[in-house]
Amino acid sequence: MASLPQPLMALFRDMLRNRRIEEEIARRYADQEMRCPVHLSVGQEAISAGVCLALERKDQVVSTHRAHAHYLSKGGDLKRMLAEFHGKKTGCCGGRGGSMHIFDKDAGMLLSLPIVGSGIPIAVGAALAMRQAGTQDVAVAFLGDAAVEEGIFHEAANFAALRRLPVLFVCENNLYSCYTGLEERQPNLPLERLGIAHGLASSTADGNDASQVFDVATEAVARARAGEGPSFLVFETYRWLEHCGPNYDNDIGYRSPDEFEAWKIRWCKCADAFGRWANWVKLKRCVCAAKSMRRLMPPFNSPSKARCRSLGRSPSMPNTRIISAAAAILEATEQCLEADPRVYLMGEGVADPKAIFGTTLGLAQKWGPDRVIEMPVAENGLTGIAIGSALMGRRPLMVHQRVDFALLALEQLFNNAAKTFFVTGGVHRVPLTVRMIIGRGWGQGPEHSQSLEPLFAHIPGLKVVMPATPFDAKGMLIAAVEDDNPVIVLEHRWMHYATGHVPAERYTTPLTGPERVRDGKDVTIVASSYNVLEAIEATDAMAACGVGADMFDLRVLRPLDIAPILESVRRTGRLVLLDTGWMLYGIGAEIAARATEACFTELKAAPRRLGLPEYPTPSSRGLIGAFYPNSSRVIETVAELIPEAEERLAEALAVVEKRRSTVPVDVPHPAFRGPF
Repeated sequence: MASLPQPLMALFRDMLRNRRIEEEIARRYADQEMRCPVHLSVGQEAISAGVCLALERKDQVVSTHRAHAHYLSKGGDLKRMLAEFHGKKTGCCGGRGGSMHIFDKDAGMLLSLPIVGSGIPIAVGAALAMRQAGTQDVAVAFLGDAAVEEGIFHEAANFAALRRLPVLFVCENNLYSCYTGLEERQPNLPLERLGIAHGLASSTADGNDASQVFDVATEAVARARAGEGPSFLVFETYRWLEHCGPNYDNDIGYRSPDEFEAWKIRWCKCADAFGRWANWVKLKRCVCAAKSMRRLMPPFNSPSKARCRSLGRSPSMPNTRIISAAAAILEATEQCLEADPRVYLMGEGVADPKAIFGTTLGLAQKWGPDRVIEMPVAENGLTGIAIGSALMGRRPLMVHQRVDFALLALEQLFNNAAKTFFVTGGVHRVPLTVRMIIGRGWGQGPEHSQSLEPLFAHIPGLKVVMPATPFDAKGMLIAAVEDDNPVIVLEHRWMHYATGHVPAERYTTPLTGPERVRDGKDVTIVASSYNVLEAIEATDAMAACGVGADMFDLRVLRPLDIAPILESVRRTGRLVLLDTGWMLYGIGAEIAARATEACFTELKAAPRRLGLPEYPTPSSRGLIGAFYPNSSRVIETVAELIPEAEERLAEALAVVEKRRSTVPVDVPHPAFRGPF
């Protein structure tokens, strides 16, 4: 044994160490001190040991819910991992993640994620960042056999092959997804064919033979460092314990005793001869140390605030001129690319001739394919790739031509972009900006024109902004790109047409709100996005007839600053809310509830909400007239709240309706071209 090469000694010590640690976790799990699910990899240790030995410390690994061995083999700290299982502040995630969320940025364990397939594009994004930074580092995505059934695997693999990125897809094929066998889930084909279909260098090896795993991984890593692209490595293995938990579960009948014994023998043949290299006493002491960790967790960290260089909101800055919101967005994007080499633009259509309604026009030609990436039609996978690159220090600006398309990416946005800062105790930041187009147009219908802002505003960890003017469209986009955590920028399609005063230089406007845009004492009106323009028309018409509205542009939906609105409601006693989306469960409902709670005794009437009715967006011009709230309905609602002003408000309504009668319902109102 003394003549073993040093790499093999390290390899098998690592494999057997991981086995001993997980056996001890299983033994102690019944003590009820580890209050989190554990997915143990007993029987699969050779894969983590062999792959991670082929890596350098600065290479990055993204793992799954079954991550303990990956974490330890990549150099993670055993005591910190065990402290995490016990919910302690000394855990690798400060006790916030449990067994399924463990990481060590310095050791190169980027993340582990419990949603099947979710981490695959994160690793590809890390590889993209490595390529953009010009390093020779490598990323690894560990995945189970079930993950290749997820569409996100294919989306990520396609992009990795397209860009020849330095990433390894390591498939630990243990034959079962929970309790369903591979033969019941997939055709009888070698899994490596899935990699071949995507143009990946693919191979299959014995996942119980650590030296074989090491050899295969070493070759794949060398290919990646040499710029020869990604690999798909399938390692056949078998987990000895139940899917989740510390027990053997052969008695429940989903696998046979003979099958289990056959795989156990295969593992033992590869490992038994090396058992003497494991220092069992030392390992046992490390495991037992977790029992003495009784420190209380500190308060959770608060989400970071955007660090913006605000130049204010005055339209009288030097070099100010009147341009459209679409032009302002284009200018903001150009200036972000120019100011910071870490910024890149990605989206479906960013390089098209129409350039996402003109907002990315000419950028691909000027900045090239590494800074302006025309995205395959793979919303969830590419969003995950953007998140992975953000975790590695890039600042991606992603564009979805319609918010409807972004629905395919909610898993990545809600589970990974929004939660990573919290789960890692503020160690990881996700400086990701996602533009989404909302709102209507001619015949856009139920799946190209929805306003779904409550979905995003519901999720802690996301900032959600809705600019209504060209000034904000530019300043808020730049502030979003500068922010260290994810920002969703929702742009109404018709807002792109609005014109206003916009400085030529680079500036930011704070990602805070709301902003009072009109003063009045009779009623408080709150609107967002394009509906701010509708509300301004109504407010100005009412003011000309002697009814004053205190009107707010909400601007920022999360975090929601309710204080200025409450102060206004206490003075006016009346509140009208104008949603761009559906009224039920909308943003207006939240503000109305908060206002009623805080200002109940000052209210002269119940708050009133305007929004979309309870059916999908119609395409027909004949149907959409009654679908969208507008300035006329705002005036009618105010009249219901102030009966004594009914006659005066009728005059205001007549003025507005006469103006609107000349404009088709499915084109932007020409009066809203600004400047505002």
